[in-house]
Amino acid sequence: MIGCALAPAVALAQLPSIGSMLPDKTQLLEQAQKLVTELTAMKSSGKLGAADAGKVDSLLPKATALNTELAKPQVPPSRLTQLAGQLGDLQKQVGALQGLMK
Repeated sequence: MIGCALAPAVALAQLPSIGSMLPDKTQLLEQAQKLVTELTAMKSSGKLGAADAGKVDSLLPKATALNTELAKPQVPPSRLTQLAGQLGDLQKQVGALQGLMK
């Protein structure tokens, strides 16, 4: 009986804490700021065709909004996870566009 009572505590001790699984807000903000900088540079470079320049134009406001959201003093953990996902998606799209520039 005592062994059963201790089992849940041992199982919980093996799980990482919830805090360690959340994205780091500071790192996300730095990445989002870098993304805006990259998009701005791509837009002004003149190295993209009209269609791709249009994609940059559509991604820039999304990246800026993400930046604004991450810059807020308090971001709920659930929202932070959503923002991390959005940032990842934007980074993939920007990466694809950067590949077209080279």
